[in-house]
Amino acid sequence: MKLVVVGGVAAGMSLAARVRRLDEDAEILVLERGHHVSFANCGLPYHVGEVIKDRDRLVLQTPQSLAQSLNLDVRLRHEVIDVDAGSRNVTVRDLDSGREFIEHYDELALCVGASAIIPPIPGVDLPGIHVLRSLSDMDQIKQRADKALTSPHGLRALVVGAGFIGLEAAENLRERGSDVHVVEMAPQILPPVDREIAADAERTMRSHGIKLHLGTAATAFDADGPAITATLDDGSRITADLVVLAIGVRPLTELAVAAGVELGARGGVKVDNHQRTTIEHIWAAGDVVESPHTVLPGHHLVPLAGPANRQGRVAAENICGRETSYDSTQGTSVVKLFTMTVAATGANSRQLQAAGIDFSMVHVHPTGHAGYYPGTSPMHLKVLFSPDDGRLLGAQCAGFDGVEKRIDVIATALRMGGSVFDLEKLELSYAPPYGSAKDPVNMAGFLASNTILGDARLWYPGDSLEGCRVIDVREPTEFDVWHLDGSENVPLGTLREALTDWDREQPVRLLCAVGFRSYLAHRILVQRGFTDIAFLSGGSATYRAWTGDQPDVVDLSAIISQEPLIAPFTAAPTETQTVDLDCTGLACPGPIMRLSETMKGLRPGDEIVATVSDMGFAADGPAWARRNGHELVSLEQSGAGVRAVFRHSGAVVAQAAAASAAPAPSAKAKNSFVVFSGDMDKMIAAFIIANGALALGNDVSMFFTFWGLNALRDPKAPKRDMKPMDKMFKAMMPSGADALTLSQMNMGGAGTAMIKNVMKQHNVPSVPELIQSAIDGGARLIACTMTMDLLGIDKADLMPGVDFGGVATFLDEAGDSQTTLFI
Repeated sequence: MKLVVVGGVAAGMSLAARVRRLDEDAEILVLERGHHVSFANCGLPYHVGEVIKDRDRLVLQTPQSLAQSLNLDVRLRHEVIDVDAGSRNVTVRDLDSGREFIEHYDELALCVGASAIIPPIPGVDLPGIHVLRSLSDMDQIKQRADKALTSPHGLRALVVGAGFIGLEAAENLRERGSDVHVVEMAPQILPPVDREIAADAERTMRSHGIKLHLGTAATAFDADGPAITATLDDGSRITADLVVLAIGVRPLTELAVAAGVELGARGGVKVDNHQRTTIEHIWAAGDVVESPHTVLPGHHLVPLAGPANRQGRVAAENICGRETSYDSTQGTSVVKLFTMTVAATGANSRQLQAAGIDFSMVHVHPTGHAGYYPGTSPMHLKVLFSPDDGRLLGAQCAGFDGVEKRIDVIATALRMGGSVFDLEKLELSYAPPYGSAKDPVNMAGFLASNTILGDARLWYPGDSLEGCRVIDVREPTEFDVWHLDGSENVPLGTLREALTDWDREQPVRLLCAVGFRSYLAHRILVQRGFTDIAFLSGGSATYRAWTGDQPDVVDLSAIISQEPLIAPFTAAPTETQTVDLDCTGLACPGPIMRLSETMKGLRPGDEIVATVSDMGFAADGPAWARRNGHELVSLEQSGAGVRAVFRHSGAVVAQAAAASAAPAPSAKAKNSFVVFSGDMDKMIAAFIIANGALALGNDVSMFFTFWGLNALRDPKAPKRDMKPMDKMFKAMMPSGADALTLSQMNMGGAGTAMIKNVMKQHNVPSVPELIQSAIDGGARLIACTMTMDLLGIDKADLMPGVDFGGVATFLDEAGDSQTTLFI
């Protein structure tokens, strides 16, 4: 048998190699019109970004290596220009010499792939406008990028198209310090996923300085000296040194059409489940063919490397007489976007709607591994399924830890015809660094199964809320940050008491942060006789992603570009040490306090590598460094938080400043507080501000008077003889910081207990811990002696470390302060 394979990348080389392994005697000729065969085209963006530094690592095989290992005759720069199916001959042109010749075949495999779509707009053929499909394309892009990066303005790049290749190109160009714009005609990036998942990815891209222009198209390109100016359909203009077109691909079907092969409805080569075309002895595989979809009706074009390789293998086995089928493509895909991973499998909501397939969906936000183990953050996992029997239809996920693992598990279940009930039962590997006892896949299965069984009913953004009572069961502090217009705040812990007089026939729509607390509320209301109850799928996290009503993005690149207030200090490596500071799980001001405390024990030139899960640290960390005269060495996103390196500048700052005639650092600032209130919430606010000021290097004095003194009471104070009036006051007052109650919604202590629990879950220190941190940080706590006399408080009744004074003491402190706060 003589087999001629046209195309020598994914499908073609898999086919040729498999035929050789099955038939040692076959004559196998591979004709590739490009300069390379069997190269890693999925790795091209990463060489542009210099993640893969050695170009040769992208060349997986050569004609020589394939001849030695598999006895294949591989010819580069040879293009098949005609197929005579009747005589089973192909006409081949040697592109280097121009010579044409005929090759006979017994079996012919068309694995020619697809070509990049070039939009028919003015100027699209200007120098500096490229596609990224081959090693040659990559070389041209990298050469132009390298040159522009040495210019005074650096590299200005424009990527047209926000699919996988476009975003990978944008990421890698940005990682090299380029100014990058991405233009996408669709209203979102990443077409394989739905809007709410894409929104998380968009925030990550913007946080790394990528400028997204969504719902916008390029209409023209004009030369601007050596640069290019793109005009967009919204009237804006972008000047770039490099333009990468990543709009998509179309199958290269010209050769198949010339041979008389039929095409499918979507313009790809039509094949059966053995990869046979409609012409005998002609086979096809890879990006050029249409394939059945695992979920959707009809045949589809899915240009992915995995399906291309498998189709090549299936074609090879059938060529060699084995009955092997390629059943379907489900489109499982994954992409890295800086520190975020986005993955998907099966169909998305838009595809299911277009196909008229009824579906349900759930959203969950579990962490990638056990929350108490460092280095994780919540993911956004969406599962689509049949509302009748739970059959899996698709899944999507965005996050920073374990995303691809969960999608691969669901993809396997979907391929096997599984349902959400199967996801419930899966036994998956677990240890704290890798997962949770209830894996995110299990959690999605639990919720989806509950909706089918009637134990849960969901509502979604876009659903009508007319006539509904909308109840937000989050805590008041969460509600104050953001809430739906018209919603009522009834914290979960108060729900049973609050619902006694509610109308059980009125529709109630519940929501919380991620869907768990509102599910608990749903179960409470259902079992109390309410007839029309639903809770928001994925909570406010999903709602805000779906609607675009999200907090402003922190651009890390903008922060890191700010100049430090002092000259950086550089010491010999032998004189310094580096300290790893893990602040994951700590809420503000915890990371700043830890950073400040750790820096005090270091010497000039020493460095701290701080890993913080609180994204607010992206602004707080640099501010702390500038205020305290330390150098911010680097700042980058790490998972959902940031990783920052700080260098101790210490006493040498003054020397460096003097040497450069820079002004010496100013004297320490000072903040004074009058703490009048004894309410827990106000005490928390007072000490969070105080600890933050200490962390910034300020002096802090706090003057406690009247009810504020109760925070300083020592619960373990020794007993003493007291006057009757003093005993009465003591009985009426809280016995210390841990006994303070909320100023509002105390509800007999239930509200206070609930807030303490929420603080613990979010790693916010308790009031006693905040007070001790302030003392340890050098805050001066002053008890008003006049109030002590009035309330019968003795010095022995108060905690250690408290000073005593009156109005003069306070005024003296306040006179030296830049800010005085009254709590």
